[in-house]
Amino acid sequence: MTNIDIMRVLLPPDDNSSDIRLSILLGNAENTLLDYIGRDTLPPRLNDMVVQIALAMYNRLGSEGEIKRSENDVSASFSDFITDDMKHRLKSYPRKVGAINAADAEGS
Repeated sequence: MTNIDIMRVLLPPDDNSSDIRLSILLGNAENTLLDYIGRDTLPPRLNDMVVQIALAMYNRLGSEGEIKRSENDVSASFSDFITDDMKHRLKSYPRKVGAINAADAEGS
């Protein structure tokens, strides 16, 4: 089952998001994870986390940049795409040494 198929199963049945939209969200989620762990390729065991982050991004569409919202005695706060539970799991994937410094040196 592909990540797009998994997202279709997890999204509401009446959702009609295009495969292009879901692919973009999945790509952004993968890049977010790669940036966090400082690697160029994603370890296969983190593939499920890509879907979790993509779903969080999907749920935040239309509220980009917001941290907190209140309307008529109802308030909502938004968490990071990478939750504390995910961060705990990602401790098993330490950043590669010099990953950021190497990228900065190329840009100079």
